[in-house]
Amino acid sequence: MINIKNVPNKNFFSTFVFLILLSSCSSMNVTEESVYDGGIQTVEASVKDNISVNYETKAILANATVYFEFDSFKLSSKSIQTLRSAVTAMKENSSIKITISGHADERGTREYNLALGQRRAESVRDYLAVNGVNKSRVLVKSYGEERLIAEGSDESSHSKNRRAEIN
Repeated sequence: MINIKNVPNKNFFSTFVFLILLSSCSSMNVTEESVYDGGIQTVEASVKDNISVNYETKAILANATVYFEFDSFKLSSKSIQTLRSAVTAMKENSSIKITISGHADERGTREYNLALGQRRAESVRDYLAVNGVNKSRVLVKSYGEERLIAEGSDESSHSKNRRAEIN
């Protein structure tokens, strides 16, 4: 053990220890993702034995909700997992056409939130397009802050309203 009384420059020693502790703490990366876990919501039809189903006459839903961070339209890893299922459903049935509606929480001006909702919906559409879904099958709308699903001024309510819905 080092005896501080015998160290000639106590300030130098204290600074050295402080820098070592600081450098070890700054090398940690902590990521927190706080989004609503709504997941994908689909309806799946089951078929007995070898009966063929004509998908042209059956209703198939590719509903999903994607959540975003504050003031962002970047897709998170959780959002991408949700969208993979929607891509699969749309590839399995080429007659599915969807509407993606972009939403924002009530913070910000009406115009800003409409633009943010549009960018959120477009980022979902672009992900679908990159993964093989034709853009002609996708309609994009923005509601901005007009259709809140959670009333309140807390982060839990805000996080539920920052979304893009696929219907």
